[in-house]
Amino acid sequence: MRLAYIDPHPVPGGDVEALQILQNVDALARVGVMVDLVTPTATFETQAILGRPLAAGVILHPQIDWRRRWFFPVNSNLPFFIQAVRWLRRHHVDAVFVRNLKLADYLLAHCPGVKLFFETHEIFAQTYREDHPQLRGKQAGKHATLREREANVYSKSTGLFALTQLLIDDVRRDYQVSTPAWVAADGVDLTAANAAFTEAPWSPSTPARLLYLGSLHPWKGVPTLIEAMAHVDGARLTIAGGNAERIDELRAQAMALGVHGRIDFIGAIAPAKRFALIAEHDICLLPLTETSIASRYTSPLKLFEYMALAKPIVVADLPSIREVLVHGESGWLVAPASPQAMAEGINTLLARPEVAARLAAQARELALQYSWEARAHRIADAIDATIGDATAGAAR
Repeated sequence: MRLAYIDPHPVPGGDVEALQILQNVDALARVGVMVDLVTPTATFETQAILGRPLAAGVILHPQIDWRRRWFFPVNSNLPFFIQAVRWLRRHHVDAVFVRNLKLADYLLAHCPGVKLFFETHEIFAQTYREDHPQLRGKQAGKHATLREREANVYSKSTGLFALTQLLIDDVRRDYQVSTPAWVAADGVDLTAANAAFTEAPWSPSTPARLLYLGSLHPWKGVPTLIEAMAHVDGARLTIAGGNAERIDELRAQAMALGVHGRIDFIGAIAPAKRFALIAEHDICLLPLTETSIASRYTSPLKLFEYMALAKPIVVADLPSIREVLVHGESGWLVAPASPQAMAEGINTLLARPEVAARLAAQARELALQYSWEARAHRIADAIDATIGDATAGAAR
């Protein structure tokens, strides 16, 4: 099977979306799919992201990024969309894989007959509504446009992939579509994780090292974690990720609570170094909030990376997380948006290292089911079966 993966953001790139795309296409090639990766010219080398060369089955097709040209007047993806259509008209592929909503909508309109599979990470109209509860003026218009665009993509795509079953359920409920859909949770690079893995146990005689690794967007819940540190003794917290402005805001919160001396803000780290950072810590944390994207739609990359490094995890008890972890077996789930609950969870594992060790062992075993290769097999099998059925149907 030959699959075109098309996205308007440079891949390899430095953001989480680019990392997920790179891992996805690398894994697809490793399970036997020929992948044409069509994006603007990359800003990073693959080695700097994966720590190894890209699989041989991936062919890069870099396109001109007009947004970087001094004479281009607007920051628009439309020039790339036009390039993508031209590329598809010149090349034969069995299917197209897209995770950008605007691009999917454009390709469906300009490439009739394309077998397009869309990977959804959220219901954009729902997220926008939560961020703009009043929906006044232009906001109402943008919300209506998002709903129209999503309805078109969800109904006209050949198939849908979603990070959680909850997201599939909400798509079907909100847009009344019957498009074939499959769950494809995010994954973990087991090759990189195993290279950093160590079985050295945490010693309760030394201060525990806590870690939050990821973006600092409000829905991630990091302020809850900082507040929780006021109720945690005998531990030091590392917060990795975010830009300088957001770090300053969180550092000010830590200072106001008197916990800044036990929190290290180290900023963004190189993607290839993230596993080594996780390996250096004893307990890993995910203090998510109760927004729709966190509670129903997210499949956190860092969750699976924590698991693969055999770390005990204290995480917000949300439906999206319960699709992966079981409280007391593979993770310690606590009430979301509650500093007291987060602190109690951390303190429980600090006081009961045998429980922490059991959670860590179960998490690592479970992580084997969430490798990028396992995800790629699910995606490839679903696409192959769908386009095979369509071909057989056309022949009849």
